[in-house]
Amino acid sequence: MGSPEPANNLSELARPPRLAAAGTRERARGRALRLRFILVVVAVCGAVWLSALFDAMRDRRLTLAEAERQNDNVAGALAEQAARALQATDLILKQAALLDPDVPGAPADRAALPDLLRRHMSGVPQVRNLFLFDPARELHVSTAGANGTSPDLSDRTYYIAQRDNPDQGLFVSEPFISRVTGDPTFVLSRRLPGQSFRGVAGASVDVAYIRHFYQALDLGAGSTIELLRDDGRALVSREHTALGTAPSPWRGALAWLGDRREGHALVDFPGLGRTLVSLRRVAGYPAIVAVGRSETGVLAGWRAKTWSNVLRTFVITSLAALLLVAFLRQLGRHERITTQLYQSQKLEALGTLAGGIAHDFNNILGAVLGYGELALEQSAPGTPLRRYVENIVLAANRARELVARILAFSRPGIASARALVLQDILGDVRNLSSASLPAAVHVDMQMPAAPVVISGDSAQLHQMFANLLTNAVQAMGGAGTVRVLLRELDVGSARDCTVGRLRPARYARVQIIDAGIGMTPAQVERIFDPFFTTKPVGEGTGLGLSLVHGIVLDHAAALEVESRSGQGTTFSVYLPVTDGEPAPAPAATRPPAGAGQTILVVDDEESLVHLAEEVLASLGYEPVGCVGAEEALKVFRAEPARFDAVLSDVIMPEMPGTALVAELRRIRPGLPAILMSGYGGPDLQSQAAAAGVHALLSKPLRTAELAQHLASLFANGAPAEAGRSAAPAPSATPQA
Repeated sequence: MGSPEPANNLSELARPPRLAAAGTRERARGRALRLRFILVVVAVCGAVWLSALFDAMRDRRLTLAEAERQNDNVAGALAEQAARALQATDLILKQAALLDPDVPGAPADRAALPDLLRRHMSGVPQVRNLFLFDPARELHVSTAGANGTSPDLSDRTYYIAQRDNPDQGLFVSEPFISRVTGDPTFVLSRRLPGQSFRGVAGASVDVAYIRHFYQALDLGAGSTIELLRDDGRALVSREHTALGTAPSPWRGALAWLGDRREGHALVDFPGLGRTLVSLRRVAGYPAIVAVGRSETGVLAGWRAKTWSNVLRTFVITSLAALLLVAFLRQLGRHERITTQLYQSQKLEALGTLAGGIAHDFNNILGAVLGYGELALEQSAPGTPLRRYVENIVLAANRARELVARILAFSRPGIASARALVLQDILGDVRNLSSASLPAAVHVDMQMPAAPVVISGDSAQLHQMFANLLTNAVQAMGGAGTVRVLLRELDVGSARDCTVGRLRPARYARVQIIDAGIGMTPAQVERIFDPFFTTKPVGEGTGLGLSLVHGIVLDHAAALEVESRSGQGTTFSVYLPVTDGEPAPAPAATRPPAGAGQTILVVDDEESLVHLAEEVLASLGYEPVGCVGAEEALKVFRAEPARFDAVLSDVIMPEMPGTALVAELRRIRPGLPAILMSGYGGPDLQSQAAAAGVHALLSKPLRTAELAQHLASLFANGAPAEAGRSAAPAPSATPQA
């Protein structure tokens, strides 16, 4: 099977630019969508609040305008009523003036005059008393029954005004307490007919009667009705304003009214505050009707309605805000999932591209490592040759590990999961890294005494924590303390992390904290991209955190990254806690040598066939090498009972190793089989299991690893002769 041309730069070969560009475009679209949605929601909420404010101000203006209209209507109606009442009073007053005993044609019987006056005022309920006074201020006639008395009238304005001004006409006095009846009243007076001053005819108006009429009108709380003289003095007040006074609000309102017949104003009234006042002059008389309603009372209904609208608007906009938050959270979750998807696709693309060269590269590397191990066994200790070969084997093993790290991107999943104690893993990582730590860097591990047990692959977890610890140490710049904290905690609610998602469960949290250079948000966003590194050229491959990303997801774990430029970084790994008991570590034993079992060796590289033959022979087996699947089938069909097991490559041009094993096991059921592969694709394990493969080894092979699996294979009862037992279930070894 052919392989792609080697690239001059593996980094450029493995970088998937189209996926990265697609991820960038997706993030840009997400940010644009988020911004548009925020602007739409803010605009809608702003429009709703502006509409509510506009409606509230409009309703306020309409409410005040309606109150003014109602005040004007009431004031107009009361002014007409007052005009009729004053007109009726003035009419009987004129009639009473004609009944003066000194007037020609008047009744001669003075004693009959009170009854006659009473008949005149019987249809005018607001008039309490009709009376006549002569120039000497003697009371001629009074319907109140005070005839013949001579009360002092020198201080009464209604008397003085008529006496001193022949052209006075009708005069409206200020309110006062009557000396005859003892009740509050005001008087309408006229001069008795004649060329000279002959006395005064007066009508006392019942203030209580008019007040009762005003009080029957319900204008709401904080309202007032007043009948004023044109100088602002109160004649009648529904609210018992001190009679005869002119409160400053009325003076100001009357000054504003001027000579106009009607109008309205907003004044500050004692006890009522800001008050809407409508003024209407009583036609033909020196009186004004004032109707006032406090602004607070007028706007009470408006305030209740406005608060209801505000509450409704608040609920609507709050729901919109909650919808925005939910949408942004969902969009953020979608972006994180999309980012993780692109990350996985990039890793998959990297594995696919790297796998294209892994097969040929591992074949070359396998020859170097295999022959190096053979040469190492043949060289004498302490000789320069031994030292040279040791360096060759060491370099080959490093190359093997590098290729394995690259291929790990295309091999998702946990190879071997079992219950593990986290304290043991972290302790091993610290011990292994201590030799390479700078002298001024200290690792401070704080772990609980009780074992924290999780389920996972020991090799992968070692690799993950070693990478994170190495990054933290390098970020310190050669001096400082890296803290490693382990604790168990309960997660009460699900939340997304930088990598993965936490669900309600119990987790073991491992925090690796450094006080190094830190990272910017843009760097944090890219740290899991393959070959991305913040380290100087030559000091990092950019693969470590990409491996961490895959290991975290494979273990159903989560990883949170917190970093600020210049302030250090914290990596928090969350691993689900398990109740299982950790298995004891296997004892280190030397695998037994072979007992001469015949092994069919198949590979498309002749040099690797010869190498495998020499290795198997050194382990005590009898190898039979074949270059290619066709030759192997020919040899096996000739003597199927001769072979105790088959060791085959996976990728071969004539036939893949899985198909070869299936055909061999069809010819000889139960034949033990081991496959070796530099790269076989993500479905290799399932294909190997379906073919009946017992073990799947990674190329380049190491002698100790191969010896271990062969010894285990035959120790478990693999037949030494054809068809003696069924084959055991397939197994897979951890891959470096």
